[in-house]
Amino acid sequence: MELISQVLALEPTSQVLGKEPIVPFAILLVVILVVPILFERLQLPGLVGLLVSGVVLGPYGWNLLQTQSAMMTLLSDIGLIYLMFVAGLEIDTQQFRRTKNQSLGFGSLSFSIPLIIGTFVGRVFHFDWNSSIFIGSLFASHTLLAYPIISRLGVVNNKAITITIGATIFNDIAALLVLAVCVATRAEQFSFGRVIILVSLLTLYSVVVLVGFDWVGKEFFRRSGDEEGNQFLFVLLSIFLAAVGAQLIGVEKIVGAFLAGLAVNETVGEGPVKEKVVFVGSVLFIPIFFVNLGLLINVPAFYKAFIPYS
Repeated sequence: MELISQVLALEPTSQVLGKEPIVPFAILLVVILVVPILFERLQLPGLVGLLVSGVVLGPYGWNLLQTQSAMMTLLSDIGLIYLMFVAGLEIDTQQFRRTKNQSLGFGSLSFSIPLIIGTFVGRVFHFDWNSSIFIGSLFASHTLLAYPIISRLGVVNNKAITITIGATIFNDIAALLVLAVCVATRAEQFSFGRVIILVSLLTLYSVVVLVGFDWVGKEFFRRSGDEEGNQFLFVLLSIFLAAVGAQLIGVEKIVGAFLAGLAVNETVGEGPVKEKVVFVGSVLFIPIFFVNLGLLINVPAFYKAFIPYS
């Protein structure tokens, strides 16, 4: 009744929706159900439709969804974590081990070359060395946003894809280390000791997740038998524990989520638990993450950047 009275009083739609958190969630469900189907019928990726929906429904469109809302922030973060976890979960671990040297080599090149170019660009525009290196690290950082499309095409276990995924994780970790050094230098708190501590913590953390989660997962699955519900909850707990652990040592949570995916990869296997985990992410959380990306696109700034004299 309160909502009806607000509408009859002709309050702005954005204010009404802001007072009823369930309404934006219902809008999200409509979007992630209808829009991908429409775009795929137009021979376009459904994820592109989700991004466009975010732009249209966001603060630079109809203003029906707010990226600052606690609900959108939470669901989008879960979607990003889920995306990285599923990337690690669906990798062929045997092939990943065989191609680790190639991933490291490709990752080193795809990080160092953009870093050098970005640093050079910063110096050309008269930024100091610290700012220029920071710009270079932004050039060198990559993401796995196209992963859902690759997954739907069924080429995740392709050797080139496996190498690229491994290289992307290396790039992200290296870019975060460079960022940490640049921030510390700007604050006049830089020391090689801090860098060594960060690298040591990251190494220890990776071992704990990859070895510890793998062992605990196999033991839990062996003892739980056919209790798929408990196994599903264990996998979810692994995702978020790894993400929280990554943030505690100063590393981005997506790194922890990816490592968690690798850790429970063999434990989960190709059974019904994996199907449930992937289903929940691909149907709900990952699409919401892409809608939220669309909300962040600043259309007026984009328009002015490309059409400055209009």
